[in-house]
Amino acid sequence: MKIAEGMFYHEANSFNPQMVHKDDFVYEEGQNVIDRMFATEVFEEEGAQIVPLVYVNTLPNGICSMEAYDFYSARILELLSQDKDVDGVMLHLHGSLEVEGLGSGEYDLVKRIRSLLGKDVIIGLALDAHANNHPKLASLVNVIRNYRTVPHTDQDVTEKTVARHMVDCIRHHKKTVPQYVRMPYAIHPEKATAATWPLCEIYDKLWEIEKMEEVSVATLGIGMVWCDCESMASNIVVTPSEERYTEACARIARELADYVYGYRELFEFEQVPMDPHEGVKFSVQYPESPVYISDSGDNTTGGAVGDHTILLREFLKLRDFNGRKVLVTSIWDENAVAKCLEHKEGDRITLSVGHGYDENTKAVEVTGTIKKIGRLFGYMGCEHDAVGNAVTISTENVDFVIIDRPGSFISVGHFTEGAGLDLDEYQVVVVKQGYLFAELRKLAKLAILALTPGATHQIIENMEYHKIIPPVYPLHITPEVAG
Repeated sequence: MKIAEGMFYHEANSFNPQMVHKDDFVYEEGQNVIDRMFATEVFEEEGAQIVPLVYVNTLPNGICSMEAYDFYSARILELLSQDKDVDGVMLHLHGSLEVEGLGSGEYDLVKRIRSLLGKDVIIGLALDAHANNHPKLASLVNVIRNYRTVPHTDQDVTEKTVARHMVDCIRHHKKTVPQYVRMPYAIHPEKATAATWPLCEIYDKLWEIEKMEEVSVATLGIGMVWCDCESMASNIVVTPSEERYTEACARIARELADYVYGYRELFEFEQVPMDPHEGVKFSVQYPESPVYISDSGDNTTGGAVGDHTILLREFLKLRDFNGRKVLVTSIWDENAVAKCLEHKEGDRITLSVGHGYDENTKAVEVTGTIKKIGRLFGYMGCEHDAVGNAVTISTENVDFVIIDRPGSFISVGHFTEGAGLDLDEYQVVVVKQGYLFAELRKLAKLAILALTPGATHQIIENMEYHKIIPPVYPLHITPEVAG
């Protein structure tokens, strides 16, 4: 048994004007790919020969440039052309890789792989929970599973589930085809976390359905609402355990889509949504700490730009801090970082922070002390990869972190190992996120969703879409039946 594995992961936000280029990705080949993939464990247990492809991963951002997509997709196809006798190809993708002038990168890549290797090779996809699956993608592969945690903590389970189904198909000569249903609905990502109802109930339903003899994998793609593309919608994919159950799984997928669609008006924000100005004042008066504030409109984990200074400016003009110390992370300003790198820790510095091209990125002049010169760590799967510089400036009541490329502090390690900070010093922490990532939500005594403007604006009804195919609730009036 010979199986190729790799990752090409990017979540595109079409409302972010910054295009993603080749050098924005963490890129690995060879043994490093095998070491980073969770599916490796399953394939090694089964005695499979593993062919490493590429490991390509970056923070969510704007759409992917054709230059970057061409480079990485061509490399994947080149490596596969050198091992065309593989029995299977396991890919960890996102499901919302929108490419300049092309559309769905996942669909294009898989279509080319299928054309290269033929119909008998087993192809399995591990996808993000927020996938906008192209409607023709499922017909080209043999198994699909999305993450079943939000925030995402089950990438290992997802890859291994896909790997086990692939091994079963290869050993028993099965050619299963996943059954796809697009819902006329886009679940709001910040209103859908796995620990809260109704998503927790929907995920329980998926586990229940997977106990059926006919079903190998039942999965939900929540969708990526900040990507204006034809595929933007929540979706259901059910992979049969055997080919003879294909029609049954098509029916189950339609029923499951109707079931999920029935909850469309019942999702609510888990965090406390607040006007930015009011949220800032409330955070320092809250009796418990730490309080975490999400700069939700500039959420880089949802593909926003990451350079807004709104919450920094709000805190700098605050008069009463109630004895609280505030940390604002992590504002992208490469010029400000470069100026700081000409100095050393402990130096006093006067700094202009903010790109200043509109009101959201308005520059603010700050005099403070360079507290730490540290590293910016990468996104999921790359949390220990240094991808840039992170400089912390300290003022009397507010410390803030500036970075030289877009980022988000998604783990404790981003603060401590990366930026060199002690989280215990701060009673209020601002992050460029929507829902808090898993390690941070365990720390927060209160989580505020600051309703800031930006590429991840929370009121999606106010966003301007041109490419989506209606109807998509809540953007359009939708029918009563989903499937």
